[in-house]
Amino acid sequence: MTEIFAAVNVPLAVLWSEPGPKRPHDNLILEPVTNPLAWADTMDDEMRLWLVGKVETQLLYGERLLILERHNDWIKVAAVEQTTSLNTHGYPGWLPAAQVRSDIGFLEDQLHSPLLTITAAKAPLYQDNASICELSYQTRLPLVTAEDSEYYSVRLPSGNVGHIYRSQAMPQTKAPFSAQAIVTEARKFLGLRYIWGGTSAFGFDCSGFVMRLYASQEIFIPRDADDQASGGSPVDKADLELGDLLFFANANGQGAIHHVGLYSGDDRMIHAPNSRSAIREEQFTVGSYGDEYWGARRYR
Repeated sequence: MTEIFAAVNVPLAVLWSEPGPKRPHDNLILEPVTNPLAWADTMDDEMRLWLVGKVETQLLYGERLLILERHNDWIKVAAVEQTTSLNTHGYPGWLPAAQVRSDIGFLEDQLHSPLLTITAAKAPLYQDNASICELSYQTRLPLVTAEDSEYYSVRLPSGNVGHIYRSQAMPQTKAPFSAQAIVTEARKFLGLRYIWGGTSAFGFDCSGFVMRLYASQEIFIPRDADDQASGGSPVDKADLELGDLLFFANANGQGAIHHVGLYSGDDRMIHAPNSRSAIREEQFTVGSYGDEYWGARRYR
């Protein structure tokens, strides 16, 4: 059977565990024209907790996916840029079919052209001198030209051309890993509310947060904490360095891994704790985190 690839054509796409209608509030994220900022910022704790078990992950604008099956107006896809032990093709889940495009030119450029990466927490995307949406940190789009002194020109999933301020993005480059840089990147998001399944600057979960941080260093790690803990190199607690990943597990650190944070020095970590809280920096050697510490991994 022919594989059908597509790309996300909304600023943020949520992958759900099941197809079909959600809460009225979720129409903000389910329509062909979405408003992820309003969707995220107007949820209270109980609305955020409702997402647990119902959301699988999130995809950014332009992110590549493989269509697996259809059900009415919904499609099941694999997020091919988010590796997981759940599916060899990529992270699986459902989203409205209207939120993706299969423009061959864009998909080819995505694989073979230089990419532009959003480095600001959020950046407006312009078309015909008007802002058409706001893009998240680590959104990557094919670079068309960098000749303008104010804007980069990028290819959009529709095949059209858009523009992004040069101050809010950078052409993709492979540079040596910078431990200090990844910690600095993490601190940009202190205070951002947690969202279950979140991989964007509209709200992260714990593993989605560190996945995007490592992508800022051009290191692409798995989507979920348990898979992240299976990769990299093991690190003793006494040998921790800035940017190492810290993992926490049930049963006093002996059970299933349930959380990950980024080591920021002096026995501290930056992490996205849970649906009732926001990204914060704190000690990991005391309290429940001290009791549940599982170990550390280093990716370079």
